[in-house]
Amino acid sequence: MEIPGVRKSVYQYLRKKIIAGELPAGQKLNENQLASLLDISRPPLREAFQILEHEHLVVNIPRKGTYVALISKEDLHEVYHARKMIECYAIDLLKIQNIRDLPQVAAVLDYTSDLSLPDGAKDEDRFNYLMGFADFHIKLVESAGNSRLIHFYNIISSNLARYQFMYVYLPGLTRNSQEKHHQILEYIKSGAYELAKEHLGTHIDFFIELLKPKISEVDSKHQEIQRLEQGSILK
Repeated sequence: MEIPGVRKSVYQYLRKKIIAGELPAGQKLNENQLASLLDISRPPLREAFQILEHEHLVVNIPRKGTYVALISKEDLHEVYHARKMIECYAIDLLKIQNIRDLPQVAAVLDYTSDLSLPDGAKDEDRFNYLMGFADFHIKLVESAGNSRLIHFYNIISSNLARYQFMYVYLPGLTRNSQEKHHQILEYIKSGAYELAKEHLGTHIDFFIELLKPKISEVDSKHQEIQRLEQGSILK
């Protein structure tokens, strides 16, 4: 049955599957199979595809279909450099407004301080675990109070989450992130905005280097999509 919000529900379902890697990079999204699986008609599914394409999570290739967008070192750099620019500028705005008290950011740190790695390997649990830590950066940007900046960050957040999901289960990494987050917040509280930016930039750059070897493992997919765009068949 078609109900209001079905497009949003389908979008959220597919978004989570793509971020978690259950729908891997380069996979074709079969409209008939998905419509049958989700018990919906194809129009809301296509509308969900359009939203996902806007977020660069899928690509539509004329006469070929819709595919999960690839990941690459080039895309990694673009996404993370955009992230760094937005988050550091958010701190600049906090400095201009002399904002030091960030209750929403502090609340995230309180929440994640008691968060432990979920038992088992359920992607749903891992997704929620990831988003708990990612929310620190989201709330930091929102605290700057610039609606356009928040909009730009929302655009890259889904692609950012795909890369974040690749290291969320590495031992000790989220604890390290928690410590970094605490230090950034403490710098802001004390008015040391430049130190906060420096610490944040180093934190983000660390993950770029961490992910490079993992991205190399899927580089072959990049060649496949290029051949597809030229009219060949995705294997």
